[in-house]
Amino acid sequence: MHEVDESLLPSILQEIAELIGLPATLQLVQHYGGVRLYVPKRLSEDHILITIVGEIAALKLVERFGGLDHFDIPKAQTISLALRNAKIREEKSTSSVRQLALKYHLTERQVRKILAIEHQEESRQMGLF
Repeated sequence: MHEVDESLLPSILQEIAELIGLPATLQLVQHYGGVRLYVPKRLSEDHILITIVGEIAALKLVERFGGLDHFDIPKAQTISLALRNAKIREEKSTSSVRQLALKYHLTERQVRKILAIEHQEESRQMGLF
């Protein structure tokens, strides 16, 4: 997983990430982002939460949120975009702008812009030394 700033997550997701880790939290967002979630007091062996985040993380969610009112799982678009952009920058050496645009359903212009932002940040860092 790429290094990302967890402060980009909404507060409820920061709390969940602290509890079950960022990868499992992002899986939860991918499945439930934008809708309400109810965590039961007990999980059956085949409960969807176990499938989504794994048994250990699901049990931690039950321990913390089991039986409480439903709560919204934000879409967390800011961190999702940050992760996507990090993947694009990582893959730039092995893929063309066109390939990246097709893979990530972006325009070539958007990919070039993402890569240009990285180049600007690198130039700024070099200026510090």
